[in-house]
Amino acid sequence: MSPLKLFGVSQYDAHDGRPPGGGASLVHFRDLAAVVGETPVARPTLAPPNVEEHVRVVEAVFAQQAVLPAPPGVVFRTADALTRWLEIHYVTLSDALGFVEGRVGARVYVRDRPGEGGSAPRSTVQTVEMATDLETIAAGSFRVLRRHAAASVSARPGGGDDAASQMTVAASFLVDRERWQVFADVVAEEGRRTPDLEYELTGPWPPYDFVRMQFGS
Repeated sequence: MSPLKLFGVSQYDAHDGRPPGGGASLVHFRDLAAVVGETPVARPTLAPPNVEEHVRVVEAVFAQQAVLPAPPGVVFRTADALTRWLEIHYVTLSDALGFVEGRVGARVYVRDRPGEGGSAPRSTVQTVEMATDLETIAAGSFRVLRRHAAASVSARPGGGDDAASQMTVAASFLVDRERWQVFADVVAEEGRRTPDLEYELTGPWPPYDFVRMQFGS
């Protein structure tokens, strides 16, 4: 049998014993199900097609039930090795699934809003001062948002080292699915309160930023 790439972990009963589709299949231990796909190599590259497949499968499972996303590129040589991993981490994985059940990921970006017609280049001192002000204001908004979330973590803006990325602050929040609109309304209110800044809410996502899996060497 080919090595198995791990997409994520979910509850076996929620699948009704059926594969999740998209070429993925299940390896289960007790009530846990590892969502996997065959791979011809033990160390697949993180090329865009592989990452896109990973995201597609994780989000397909997430649309139906709670899922713990695995990092792209995790491979087990055999189904037996994967089953042993599920057994070793059974309690931790079960507790984590219980925690994310009924919850979704949200990512909020706070960035400098360009002036009308653009603005003159800023000096290094001006950029540092504005970045500090931005972080202070965003931190206050994130404190407000945390009241409406089960958990939160700082997040990377994901734009590189350019000026726009330096003037962007981001955080991820784990939000009860049924309270998503309430959370979105609070983000919008924070944006209205600080019109010089732009607030962007993305999601709902699988809980990518709230899962840290342990893999032995």
